[in-house]
Amino acid sequence: MLLNARRRRIASALALVAALGAVSACGQNLGKSNFARTTVAAEAGSGGEVPSGDINDPAVTPAVMRTIDPCPLVGKEALSGLGTPEDPRPSLTSFGNCTGKATDAGGKKLTVSIDIGSSTFSSASNAVVSAVEGLPQIERKNKDGNSCDIGIMTLRKPERGISFLVTYDGGDPCATGRAVAAKAVKSLHASPAKFPAGAGSLTTVDPCAVADPAVLAEVVPHGATSPSSFHSCDWTPGSNPRISIGFRHGLPPEERDGTKKIDLDGTPAYQKIGTTSDAECKIEWQHRPWTDDGVEIVSVIYKNYDEKKDEAASCGKAAKIAESVISKLPKG
Repeated sequence: MLLNARRRRIASALALVAALGAVSACGQNLGKSNFARTTVAAEAGSGGEVPSGDINDPAVTPAVMRTIDPCPLVGKEALSGLGTPEDPRPSLTSFGNCTGKATDAGGKKLTVSIDIGSSTFSSASNAVVSAVEGLPQIERKNKDGNSCDIGIMTLRKPERGISFLVTYDGGDPCATGRAVAAKAVKSLHASPAKFPAGAGSLTTVDPCAVADPAVLAEVVPHGATSPSSFHSCDWTPGSNPRISIGFRHGLPPEERDGTKKIDLDGTPAYQKIGTTSDAECKIEWQHRPWTDDGVEIVSVIYKNYDEKKDEAASCGKAAKIAESVISKLPKG
């Protein structure tokens, strides 16, 4: 009798707990739920064994990557599984940057910024390295817990690729980043959107191959090229001196903020010295039209922190490089 009574009391208690759980579920505040987490399924390590050695994927070579339009990779279709997406916003100055936004079913907002050509930082202490479709994937969750970097390495030496910075307050930024990155890599292996193939566009030009090697060696002896992105390149023997050649888009250069108009063999250009006491000069000029009021822009920067500021000397070296670049750029 005592045993049966005890069993009846336990059964009654379990029934009460179940009933309270059902009431709690019915009264849940759906506006505070993170629905997007149920749609973000890509997990770290889901792409098989992490590849080592050089990356020889023809779909992601630097020549191909510099032609990719980044905005569709974070556009409405790419973010549709995460909630209600917005139109992506292209960078006002960079070929490789774009930002997409979405609002999940619980009203939480997330932002995904893409940078094609950035370093992927696989050696960072907090990096989690996995693979996606045969490419190394590097995940770094930031200390705030609301943001996460997902990098897809497409070039091993130097280490470059695509990075996705996800900010998701109240959501899972790393899982979201993995999902977006996986979709992007599938697109790259299929038929990615590219920039319009305009005649003479800088989007098809290797910045490491546009300056005359003899002129480079004269200005910066014993140097070597190293891409700093897919649209920019450095020539340096180490830390100093350094020549940087970059392509971007933006409003047409003009005389403002301390710039001075110069002539480079008939090409109007604008030069500006650095703001410190070290030797630095930047020269830039318009190459061809881009979209709307924007144009494609070339920049050449000479830096040497072992030399003192001297506008004539620094800008003279930058101009010599710039003239050799102009002679080798494609014509529109």
